[in-house]
Amino acid sequence: MRWFSCRWEWITILIFCLIPGPAACGSPATAIQVFCYERTPRVEQVIKGIEQELGVTELPVCEAGGHWHRGQEIVQQLAQQDLALLIVLSTPALSLVAPKIKHRPLIVFGMVADPYSSGAAYDRRHPEDHQGNVTGIASPPPVAVALQQGTQLLPLYRRWGLLFDPLEGTSIELCEQFKQLAPNFGLTPVVQAAASETEAQAGLQALKAQGVRVVYIPPDQNARRYAPLLLKWGQEQKLLVVNGHPEFQSPGAILSVTTDYQVVGKLTAALARRILQGESPVQIPIQHETPMLVKVDERLLEKWSGYPPES
Repeated sequence: MRWFSCRWEWITILIFCLIPGPAACGSPATAIQVFCYERTPRVEQVIKGIEQELGVTELPVCEAGGHWHRGQEIVQQLAQQDLALLIVLSTPALSLVAPKIKHRPLIVFGMVADPYSSGAAYDRRHPEDHQGNVTGIASPPPVAVALQQGTQLLPLYRRWGLLFDPLEGTSIELCEQFKQLAPNFGLTPVVQAAASETEAQAGLQALKAQGVRVVYIPPDQNARRYAPLLLKWGQEQKLLVVNGHPEFQSPGAILSVTTDYQVVGKLTAALARRILQGESPVQIPIQHETPMLVKVDERLLEKWSGYPPES
């Protein structure tokens, strides 16, 4: 395997080097509260990074359990607490918090793909223009990097496929990104809707029938319905798999380009430290950072190198 660590900043890939700050954050841990919409493995990685960077053993975390109404109740409670800082993780969590907490507590967000859709920030062309008590790290999924790296690694294969759930907002958004970005790299995007495990399996067969040789796994909830089967096919060389979902690390993907959520946590914590040390959120523009892990399965790459190009 070849491992790389890099960072996506809109369209530019930069080499990432995190400079550690002081171990203590300058404020008691009890004055910091973490709020998330759902405590997924990705959220756990972000929290781990925050705790490591701030030098604390365990931060208090409250979650909505994936329920919007429950999240609204929690936000009402948080708005009444005397907190030094509220750390908000995920786009749904920020969408709950931003409209309801306009002044105190101060807010730093992380693990948010698009803060502009949440109301916390207003125009992606002006990251300095955002709600006065809020700043944070925007980490859009590295779809373009996966396409770019995949094109360089697999220049003979130009028809790429993707499954999406037409009932899931994130899945639809990632599908649109895939369709818009793929032609920039000389790729023909082929997408198939699938709203259940049965439909997903049929969708994979439909992609194959349409001449797709490479399938991209996006970082959405829908991927859980088909990723294990697709990765198995990747091992069996039935299809080439490019994985963009950080929760699927089993063999089968010839290339993986995933967000490094622990580093996202460290970036979020570094920003939180600045607020705790006296900087005002209104003076700090939204930062666009997507640290990444890039992995190539050279064993699979060698096996596929003897295959003829797609017709």
